[in-house]
Amino acid sequence: MLTRAIRILSLVLLLPPAAHAQSRSNRVYFGQDIFVASGQQVHNATCVFCSVQVEGDLTGRAIVLFGNLNITGRVEHNAAVIGGNAVIDSQARIGGDAIVLGGNAVYEVDESITGSAYVLGGHLSKTRGHARSRRRLSVNPILFSSLTLLVILLLSVLFFPRVRRRTAITQPS
Repeated sequence: MLTRAIRILSLVLLLPPAAHAQSRSNRVYFGQDIFVASGQQVHNATCVFCSVQVEGDLTGRAIVLFGNLNITGRVEHNAAVIGGNAVIDSQARIGGDAIVLGGNAVYEVDESITGSAYVLGGHLSKTRGHARSRRRLSVNPILFSSLTLLVILLLSVLFFPRVRRRTAITQPS
């Protein structure tokens, strides 16, 4: 039921701007993988329930919801993955931040990611050497799940007030 609600929400939010976005060399797909070939240039790539593979150049952002992101080329701005994994090759370059929520990220060299790298609910792994940059953060899945549950409970207390019982007062006749 939650998966269906997420799908409907993503359709409502992402598909209306998709027709307008396609005309400016953007790629917005639902359920169909995006491949940016070597030598090809695309502005933004947004994919829902599919994967993005970048061998060429993205002059904007890469956003993947419930899929994987593989980069061997260049992403000029940020790269974000929700509910999937990111693999960043040693020749790849991300000009902004790399964010993975509910998945894992693997990168080979620190120079591949210009900005910060955040992995929440998964693991951030460097394949060559140890990560020495302070701009790399990985939050354990168990800790992330616990924090998410705590936030949901706190929000429910704030937004759903308690129902108080009123006692009926009867008057004698």
